[in-house]
Amino acid sequence: MINLFHVFKSYDGENMILKDINMIVEKGEFIFLTGPSGAGKSTLLKMLFVEEKPTRGQILIHNKNISRLNHASIPFLRRNIGVVFQDFKLINYRTVYENIAITLEILNMPPKLIHQKVMNILKSVGLEHRKNFLPLKLSGGEQQRVAIARALVNDPAILLADEPTGNLDAAITIDIMNLFEKANNNGT
Repeated sequence: MINLFHVFKSYDGENMILKDINMIVEKGEFIFLTGPSGAGKSTLLKMLFVEEKPTRGQILIHNKNISRLNHASIPFLRRNIGVVFQDFKLINYRTVYENIAITLEILNMPPKLIHQKVMNILKSVGLEHRKNFLPLKLSGGEQQRVAIARALVNDPAILLADEPTGNLDAAITIDIMNLFEKANNNGT
């Protein structure tokens, strides 16, 4: 599903952020990547989402070499990847509901199915009562849960999460990890 072969990453051509990374993630695996701040965890996730490309080495996602993808092919690859960004990347002029629904709208799902899926995921993250709020009216933890809901609403094959519980209290963290585990059990 995800294969990294001798991956290196440098932004300036000299200092390597990532050095000789080799990793295989099989379908159904649930992994945690840990390390100190500045170790390159976010950079690695950006490469898996094809926001960045490796300086050297190969990354295969669904047997596609991301370095060889043309620009037009990247959105099609991303349709099978849910991403929870560290800074959420919510659209501030759209409601919670709209921030989650946009993922499904891009895929041209029927409005009735979009509504059903969005309401189900809102319930699972405990935010159905906030569906009409704008992101800036939410707490950091609530914004984090919206970002998680948006990443999961499409039932992606791959879920990448950059510090997904960083702004959440202990009880919500357990709920979110249970949600991730459920998604994993359902094939993500």
